[in-house]
Amino acid sequence: MVTFAISALFTLVAIATALTLVDCWIRGRFVFEALQRESALLDAGFLPMTATADHRVRKRVRYDTLATPSRVPSPRPRQGVPRPTRDAA
Repeated sequence: MVTFAISALFTLVAIATALTLVDCWIRGRFVFEALQRESALLDAGFLPMTATADHRVRKRVRYDTLATPSRVPSPRPRQGVPRPTRDAA
């Protein structure tokens, strides 16, 4: 009984594998023919049109996140260094 179950399992797996391979071969044949037609058109000088939805718009580059500052920092008075006054001059 166990050998019958194992052989039935192997048979089902073999059938499923064969059907999958045949399906992939059929799909691959159609895709290969389409690629051959497209290659012939490209060799003839035609350019394929793409749908507008397929175009990706690049994001705008944000310069405020780069390492270089966009504003010059205001000068701050140093701590501990006395400033000259008008009376001292």
